[in-house]
Amino acid sequence: MIYLAIRPEGIFVLHCFQKKKPQTSRSDLELAKKRFKAIERVKP
Repeated sequence: MIYLAIRPEGIFVLHCFQKKKPQTSRSDLELAKKRFKAIERVKP
């Protein structure tokens, strides 16, 4: 699970996945980055 816990509104879960290899896949990281940018644009 990749999450962000520094927003005053609460804890945001950006992406959950089952890891099958030691390295996190690029697609999983890109999806989490995209969602992170989306919540950064939202103002409280």
